[in-house]
Amino acid sequence: MLEVAPISDHEMTYEEAVLYCAFLDYNGHRDWRLPDRAEYMDVIGISGWYVCRSSEWVSKWKVCPVRDV
Repeated sequence: MLEVAPISDHEMTYEEAVLYCAFLDYNGHRDWRLPDRAEYMDVIGISGWYVCRSSEWVSKWKVCPVRDV
């Protein structure tokens, strides 16, 4: 099962998104991460960065952190 945190307020680079998830303290949890591609495609409400998403065309996106429950 997957819990989804709110999408970030601002856009960031991929590296910033990874750090954002790593240091996010939301709803009493600190084990947030970027979604993988399958989670990004399958879970309604996830948008922005996911693991290994190409930044070829856009250098910044928002991030929607996820965690396993």
